[in-house]
Amino acid sequence: MKAVVFHEYGDIDVLRYEDIETPTLGPRDVLVKVRATALNYYDVMTRAGTYRPNERLPHILGGDIAGDVAEVGSEVTHLKPRDPVVVYAALGCGHCEQCLVGEPNCCVEYRYVGAHVWGGYAQYVKVPEENLVPLYQGMSYEEAAACNITFLTSWHMLVTRANLRSGEDLLVLSAASGIGVAAVQIGRLMGCRVIACVGSDDKFQRLRELGADVLINYRTDDFYQEVMKVTGKRGVDVVFENTGTETWDRAVRSLTRMGRLVTCGGTSGYQVTTDVNYIFHKQLSIIGSNHGTKRELQTLVKLLEAGKLRPVVDRVLPLTEAREGHRILEGRKVFGKVVLIPEH
Repeated sequence: MKAVVFHEYGDIDVLRYEDIETPTLGPRDVLVKVRATALNYYDVMTRAGTYRPNERLPHILGGDIAGDVAEVGSEVTHLKPRDPVVVYAALGCGHCEQCLVGEPNCCVEYRYVGAHVWGGYAQYVKVPEENLVPLYQGMSYEEAAACNITFLTSWHMLVTRANLRSGEDLLVLSAASGIGVAAVQIGRLMGCRVIACVGSDDKFQRLRELGADVLINYRTDDFYQEVMKVTGKRGVDVVFENTGTETWDRAVRSLTRMGRLVTCGGTSGYQVTTDVNYIFHKQLSIIGSNHGTKRELQTLVKLLEAGKLRPVVDRVLPLTEAREGHRILEGRKVFGKVVLIPEH
C-alpha cells in the first residue's frame, strides 16, 4: 500500500510517501480502507521526537480515521466489507480494572492508533473490531475524521473530568485548534460564558459563530489580565488547557476560588511551574485528562448527528501533501482540522 512513513525523528522532511507492506490481520482485526484522516498536533510532536510513544520505526501517523471496511478477520462478526466506519483510537489491554469498566484510555498499557501503532496516513489501516463505529449519519468521511478525537477529548475534559456546569465561566486556550473549536461548542452547549483565546483577530468572527462570548488575542494582550477585566477580578471557573509551558502559570492564576484547570497535553512543552500558594489558598483543582471512552463517543455521536455540535474542517489535502499539513499545524495557521485524503 501507499503510505506516509517516517524512518527517523526530525522535521517535516522525514515524512516520505512510499510503498510499505499492507498490515496482516489477526482473527479479531479489520482492515479499513482509509477515506480520510485528520491531523492532530501529537502527530507533529511524534514526528519531531518530542513525544515518542512508539520507538519502533518506521511509523505511520494518524488517529482520526474514517473509511470503509476492506477485509475482516476470521472471528469478526459485526462488520462486513464496504461498511462505512470511524475509528475509536484508544487501545487497552482488555483485562485490567480500567478496561473492564470501559476506560481503555486509563489502562496502564494504553495505546493509540497513530501514536503507538500504525495509523491512517495510508491507504489502509488495521484496527480491532471493537474500535470501529458506524460512520456518523449525515456526515462525509472528511467531517467524521475531523471530529472524533477532538470532540471526544474535549468532552471528556470538560463534561466528565471538570464537571462543567451551566452558568460557569470557561476559558479555552488555543481555541482555534481542533480540540479548541470543540471545547468552544461544548461550552456553549452546556450554557457557559465562553472566553476564547487565540493568536489572531481574523479568527474572532468564526469563534463567535461557534459560541464564543469573549475573544482574546494572546499575541497582543496578556490573557490573564484580560480575563481579570472581563470577570471583574473574579477569574473563571474552568480553564481548558493543552499548551503547557507557555501558558501554565497564567492559566492557573486565571482561576477563581474553587476553580478547576483541566489539561490534556503540552504542545509548547511539558515542564511547568507555578506558585503553589495559588492552588492551596484558592482551593483549586488541577485535573488531568486523557482522550475519552467509547461510551462518551456514543453520546457525542448523537449530538453530532443532531447538528448540536459540528466538525470544523480548515482544509482538505491529498495524502501526498502530509508535509504541508504539518507545516500548517506548526505555523498555527489552522482553524479546526486539516484532513488528508489517500488516493485509491
